Amino acid sequence: MKHASMTKSVFFASLLSASMVCSADSILIRNADIYNATGMSAQTHLYIDNGVIRALGDSAPTSADMIIEGRGMSVTAGLFNAATHIGTVEVGQIEQTVDFYSDNHAVTASLKLADAFNPRSTLIPHNRVHGLSHAIIMPELGFNTMESGSGSLFAGQVALVQLGNQPKVINDSVAVAVDYSEAGISQVGNSRAAGLAQLRQALTDAQHFAANKAAAMAGNHPDYVLSYADLEALGPVVTGTKPLLVTTHRASDISNILQLAADYNLTLILSGATEAWMLAEQIASAGVPVIIDPINNLPISYDSLGARIDSAKLLAEAGVSMLFTGMDWHSTHNAYLVRQSAGNAVANGLDKLAAIAAMTTNPAKLFGAQVSGTVTIGEVADLVLWGGDPLEMTSEAKLVIIDGEVIPMQSRSLQLRDRYYKRLQALQQ
Repeated sequence: MKHASMTKSVFFASLLSASMVCSADSILIRNADIYNATGMSAQTHLYIDNGVIRALGDSAPTSADMIIEGRGMSVTAGLFNAATHIGTVEVGQIEQTVDFYSDNHAVTASLKLADAFNPRSTLIPHNRVHGLSHAIIMPELGFNTMESGSGSLFAGQVALVQLGNQPKVINDSVAVAVDYSEAGISQVGNSRAAGLAQLRQALTDAQHFAANKAAAMAGNHPDYVLSYADLEALGPVVTGTKPLLVTTHRASDISNILQLAADYNLTLILSGATEAWMLAEQIASAGVPVIIDPINNLPISYDSLGARIDSAKLLAEAGVSMLFTGMDWHSTHNAYLVRQSAGNAVANGLDKLAAIAAMTTNPAKLFGAQVSGTVTIGEVADLVLWGGDPLEMTSEAKLVIIDGEVIPMQSRSLQLRDRYYKRLQALQQ
């Protein structure tokens, strides 16, 4: 509905009224600090019309359906968490609600996590009201598979999801995931050598299958270690058109995976990578991006003894492209806390703009043009208006726009808060 004859001005004392903002076709945010990977524009005007960023700075119109005085506030692109299970788990201890792994040994690289994505998960509004607009959902190796020790290191296909008013899978297969951490190695006889041998054989088989598909489907092929479906899923990986996303931590393991990628001419993404700082120059030289939780600084296993709190700073100084997840086991139910991990990285030496880029611009560049990752004229608005500094945890999200649509600031947790707060108020009267 158009409101051309009526301009509303809102000066924040608390949260925006979601109903008022949702009714606005055009929004003008005045005097906010706008953060992008390339810099910060202080006290800048931002004009959005029909979900698209139309103007920045002095070129912004002076009127709009909704005018927000943003002095003391800041704007970033919507947050992106690069390693979650959002939409594929509801209650971690109830296995019927957990879909991010499979114990079926016959389905490995072909496991498509996007097929299990639940757009009605209560975790989605809980995270997006705190500024999370996009996420990667990662498959993991099956728990029973790990106990049996007879599984594959291939966990399945990684998906990209958007968490807007109509949550959806944007890309159902942005990479194929491999677990070469201690957890993955435990299912191939607790041998890193056996794990690498299995990976080499699977990749060699996938190359053969891709080059000889008709004959292979007719049964004319050497013994394959994976099913036809899994080999088909690995086809884009061995041709270099889809990344192999490898979770690994120990420096020597990272070195071996880098060599594996070079040997097979793979496009590689490292995840976890606790000791990656030891090989920062080598990783940067190979052009390999790294997904890390920048506050993962405890040696919780033998493959992460070299964990340190300033690893993000060291990787950035070497020129490694970083993507952030966090915080550890909160990375799904509270995936928005990636912002807290980023803030801690800055507290330990990482440049502030680099930290913001690691959860906005960098994942957008890596995983596809359907995610903006910037606050730029002409882009469909994917952004957050924060009550203060974007990396200060007391700065709450005041306005969230995803795919050009204003997000109602409602979630199950907020509804429960309001319900019991009203009861408490009644008791006090």
